[in-house]
Amino acid sequence: MDTSAAALAVTSISPPAGWAGPLLAEAARGQRGVFLFAGGGTGGHLFPGIALAEALQARYPAVRMVFAGSDRPIERRIVESAGVEHHILSTASPALCRRRPDQFVWRNWRAVVEARRLVKRERPQIVIGLGGFASAPVIWAAYRSRVPVVLLEQNAVPGRATCWLSRFARVVCTAFDETIDWLPRHVPTLVCGNPVRKSIAALHAEPLETQQAQRCLLVLGGSQGADGLNMGVVEMLRQHPEFRTWKVIHQTGPRQLESIRTTYHELQQPALVADFFEEMPDIYRQADLIISRAGATTVAELACAGRATVLVPYPQATDNHQRVNADAFARQGAALVVEQALASPQTAERLWTAVAPLLDDGPRRRRMAKAARDFACPDAAQRIVNLLQAEQSMAVPA
Repeated sequence: MDTSAAALAVTSISPPAGWAGPLLAEAARGQRGVFLFAGGGTGGHLFPGIALAEALQARYPAVRMVFAGSDRPIERRIVESAGVEHHILSTASPALCRRRPDQFVWRNWRAVVEARRLVKRERPQIVIGLGGFASAPVIWAAYRSRVPVVLLEQNAVPGRATCWLSRFARVVCTAFDETIDWLPRHVPTLVCGNPVRKSIAALHAEPLETQQAQRCLLVLGGSQGADGLNMGVVEMLRQHPEFRTWKVIHQTGPRQLESIRTTYHELQQPALVADFFEEMPDIYRQADLIISRAGATTVAELACAGRATVLVPYPQATDNHQRVNADAFARQGAALVVEQALASPQTAERLWTAVAPLLDDGPRRRRMAKAARDFACPDAAQRIVNLLQAEQSMAVPA
């Protein structure tokens, strides 16, 4: 990924005088304040925000980091684990609009009212949008209250929320060069990389090889799980006993946790199975080979971890953005991309075709791991903090 200073300069626009500098100068003087993070719903939206909050908190210890988003169980779990302050809004997903348009309108109207009260009460110095439907009420409330807005866009193809909300933002920070082509031309855009938590970023400096005698396959379906990927992997392992000498670590999501545990027991496959892993650095360290979805935050973490990877993009992702993420990673030689089939046996066959040549080819796995590390941007959170401090990095949309 080209996130060099030259690449940043291409999309930098000079700011109006006195915006970014005074804002963060106030925090630098140790005055109490609030940085408000808007959005969530999935780990892919939340983890970059938590990573940026870590970096901002280290720079400005007197400032409170406050998150506002949805009441999804996975969001509650992630923010509780991170120990950040979290406010729940009555947001409703666009999926509800098709089933209950009356409830969709009512809940989101309530969310806007709640967001305006939150912004008025907290008086944040800045609002940072993390993407997803849950970010919209707070971004709108911040804009109406003349609070500066910065958006983080994790995916190569920006989400609909980012495309719509970008008109209210001072700048959009992206992870991929390709994202610029999808946003309105007048929107100031900076390629910064995708922020990862400090514990994940630290993996970038660790050895590429695992230190374990038993080889390990890591399967990641994302924070909400991935039924098609889960069943394809299980079917592949059922058909190919070559993996019986490997340990499998499988993040299943909540829906299929017990059924997959039972299947591994029946296959006598050594496995550690959980719906969601809290301590991902230790999990990444154990992996020799990874099969994963291709959410942008996951790809950023995989790059820092530096492991050979087979990516299976979620086929129903909006604008096929996971496939675009996966292709960007694969072009660097860091991953192979497998298209999920309609039926598990076909997905299993495609997975085996990609995985089989890697099982006993340590040098190839190492080359892929090295390519992943070259793709990584472990200092993305610090880049964004520095940009927030630099007056020359900000602009107001025309």
